[in-house]
Amino acid sequence: MTAGKENYQVHLTKRKDKKLKKLEDEHDYLNRKTKDLDEERRDGDRDTESKQLLLRLKKTKLAIKDEIARVKQEFGKLIK
Repeated sequence: MTAGKENYQVHLTKRKDKKLKKLEDEHDYLNRKTKDLDEERRDGDRDTESKQLLLRLKKTKLAIKDEIARVKQEFGKLIK
């Protein structure tokens, strides 16, 4: 492998690693927000607006989880 190709591989690995970290941080944030909203709804705030917000947050969280899995799979291919 040439030096240029090795440098490119290192660059891609770092970029994927940063992207993965950002996605994981965002997923953790959404996880905390959905837990808080679930607790609020359990305590009596059961209006449709909070339900819609909760559903939107959960769908976003699921999409991010899928993206994390995809990036990890690509990241695994880069390392091999």
